[in-house]
Amino acid sequence: MAARVFSRFFKTLIVLVLLAGAAITATWVRYDSFDPCVWMEKDMVADSSLPALIVTARIKAAFLLDGITAPTPKQCLYAWWQHRFEDAKAAGKPPPKTEKTDKK
Repeated sequence: MAARVFSRFFKTLIVLVLLAGAAITATWVRYDSFDPCVWMEKDMVADSSLPALIVTARIKAAFLLDGITAPTPKQCLYAWWQHRFEDAKAAGKPPPKTEKTDKK
């Protein structure tokens, strides 16, 4: 009985380690970094046609408006999640309808 429980626990542990390894690898492949500030910058550069320097300045300005001069990884992670959420929300909405005016 105890061997069976240990075996199930060990299998679950192996699966969790493999999933964590896959998530770590996927993060590194996509962003080349584990810093959430870099993730946010790379995502915003990819989403817009602006140069990286402009995007970095916009990110720093947004943090400065909140009174944050040196963002921590936790603050960058929150801002990155917020950016991803807003993008997903905007992608799910249909474009606003424009009024058609008849010119006679």
